[in-house]
Amino acid sequence: MERRPKEEDSGSSVDYSLSESIRIIAAHNARAPLDNEVQMLLFLQSWWSSTYNRPLKDPLLLEYTLEELLYEYYDKSERLIAASERAEQESDKIEEDKEKKTLDWAEQEEKLELEEEARIAATKSESESELEIDPTKDPSNIAWMEKQMQEAKAIYGDNFGEDISLDFNK
Repeated sequence: MERRPKEEDSGSSVDYSLSESIRIIAAHNARAPLDNEVQMLLFLQSWWSSTYNRPLKDPLLLEYTLEELLYEYYDKSERLIAASERAEQESDKIEEDKEKKTLDWAEQEEKLELEEEARIAATKSESESELEIDPTKDPSNIAWMEKQMQEAKAIYGDNFGEDISLDFNK
């Protein structure tokens, strides 16, 4: 096909080639508002053609009514949205399960730490209670002290240690 200039020298008319005219019509239809049945049908036929990779003149496409094409369009769109929602819900459930597992583990670790602290506190209180026993009241220590005093009295005399005051606050 021969390409002609878009505007002639007179400027009064525009002459387009067949391919240019078809491109302009396709561009107009692609951008047209879907406010009437003709434009809606053209849009849905184009969508069906590209979705199923079939030509616009496919006999199967030409058998569809506007309502059938519209239902198929919305059905396909809604199924994609529903699949996306299901995937998001599954992802959320996986995250919740991970979080619950982590929290359960943390709770178990905290419980073990508390048990360990209680065991350490019990051991510490036992050792402190052992330290709190007054060694001067221990019978074996008293017996040893009396033996030491008798030996010292035998060496230094019977009045050894009697001048010692046990009152340390003076």
